[in-house]
Amino acid sequence: MDAQLERLIELHADRALAIALRMAGNRADAEDIVQEAFLRVIKYVKNYDPSHPFEAWLGQIIRNVYLSSLQREAPRRTVPLSQAEEGQGALEEILADPAPGPQEAAMAESERDEIQAALSSLSPSLRMAVILVDLEGMEREDCARALGCSLSALDVRLHRGRAGLRKRLKDPRGGTS
Repeated sequence: MDAQLERLIELHADRALAIALRMAGNRADAEDIVQEAFLRVIKYVKNYDPSHPFEAWLGQIIRNVYLSSLQREAPRRTVPLSQAEEGQGALEEILADPAPGPQEAAMAESERDEIQAALSSLSPSLRMAVILVDLEGMEREDCARALGCSLSALDVRLHRGRAGLRKRLKDPRGGTS
């Protein structure tokens, strides 16, 4: 592997793990997804078009590996993000207080668990759109390319995903209030 590719992998490893963790819902599966994704990056680097962002190409590979893993295996027990060691990123920064007391920490952990459960309730295509755009801050055009859909299809996925999250977070049972 050449030094430039090795550097790209190093630069994107943490973000790839954060994305995979949010998709898979547990650290073990997320690490497997990232490992397989980077093996595919190494194998197919000759197919990468440098006129497009590397992040979008990597996101597409992560998506494909994740969807393949769903087809291969029965779902494993998920671990709430609050129990994950790393990869908590923007979602936790939004919820975290710089110096929370015990009560605030418990509330923040509960909120993280609710958000992870709400994300997990979405279909994989809606979950990936919401994670990549809203949580990871990926540009819509790059996300659409990574997900292999048009911008209008991405907008529909984002709308449905956000609506599903709102509904689930209002009533964790998934019903109406």
